[in-house]
Amino acid sequence: MGFPFLSTTDYEYANNFLDRRAGVARHYNHVRGVLGDGSLERAHDGIDLYVERGTPVRSVFEGIVINPARRWRPWDPARYGRTVVVISTEPTSRGYTALMVHLSRVDVRHGDRVRRGQVVGRTGDTGNAEGVPIHLHFELRAPFELRLREAGRIRHVDAFDPYPSLRAADPQRPHARR
Repeated sequence: MGFPFLSTTDYEYANNFLDRRAGVARHYNHVRGVLGDGSLERAHDGIDLYVERGTPVRSVFEGIVINPARRWRPWDPARYGRTVVVISTEPTSRGYTALMVHLSRVDVRHGDRVRRGQVVGRTGDTGNAEGVPIHLHFELRAPFELRLREAGRIRHVDAFDPYPSLRAADPQRPHARR
């Protein structure tokens, strides 16, 4: 896996996977608990990387740009804003999916083949990121469901913590492989 920014980009991690989030928990979202009305409290399915507005975002995989609304239903564009989703065609990560969210600009279309490192968009604050510091919301999703106990229930989700993978690919991490 590659890294979504150039090595010269100034960014900061918010290791906020599974933090509480407002909004309806979809069947594909992690949950933090059960609210007073019995509904499930949604969790943050990715992590945020704080960066300047308009920073180029690069594909972390060689793969194909897909339409998230065809894979995760119901898809909520008001939550995610402008988004690029790349499904990996690389031999070591085939089928894994990277979601790059809240973009100000998208430079690819659904069905496009992209190279690892290719610029696919620019950071922004679309979707529910308006009014908060500019960041790239980044998710990794597996090509299979993870069976987890959350909020006292068995859940089947595909999102997993992207932080270890990002740190391993981070060109600014001391002693990172390049």
